[in-house]
Amino acid sequence: MASLTDFIRESNAIEGIYRDPTEAEIAAHFRLLNLFEVSATALGDFQAVVAPQKPLRERVGMNVRVGNYIAPEGGPNIVRRLQAICKKANRNECPWKVHLAFERLHPYLDGNGRTGRALWAYMMHAKGHDPFALSFLQRFYYQTLERAPWR
Repeated sequence: MASLTDFIRESNAIEGIYRDPTEAEIAAHFRLLNLFEVSATALGDFQAVVAPQKPLRERVGMNVRVGNYIAPEGGPNIVRRLQAICKKANRNECPWKVHLAFERLHPYLDGNGRTGRALWAYMMHAKGHDPFALSFLQRFYYQTLERAPWR
C-alpha cells in the first residue's frame, strides 16, 4: 500500500523532480489533507511550499502556457475561479472533475500539477477514500475510465 510519502514522491516525479520529499512538503500535504474545508488561501500556503516564488496569477499579464495548452488569462478572474473550485471541493463534488477544473485553470505560475494532485487527495480523503491505496496515476486512470462516454 502506498503512503503519503510515496504519493509526494510520485507527484514530484510526474514533474521531473526525482528526490525524496522534503519535511516541509510532507508537512504541507499533511496540513492540507487535514483541513475541515479547503480555501484559496490554504492552497496558496501549500503552493508556497511546493513551488516557492510561483504566485497566484492574480494580475493581468500573468499568463502561462503548458505545451500546447494556453491557460485562461491572468487577472482577478483567476482568484474568483479558484474560489469556485474550492467551493466545489468543499461540497464534496467529484474529485476527478474538480482536479480537471483546477488543472485547466492553472492558477499559479508553476506547481499546479503538484497542488492539483494534493487537492485531489484532499477530496478523496474527505470522501472517506484512501487516496494512497493506489498510486495517483492508477487511481486517476480508473476514475477517467469510470467517466468514459461509452459507459
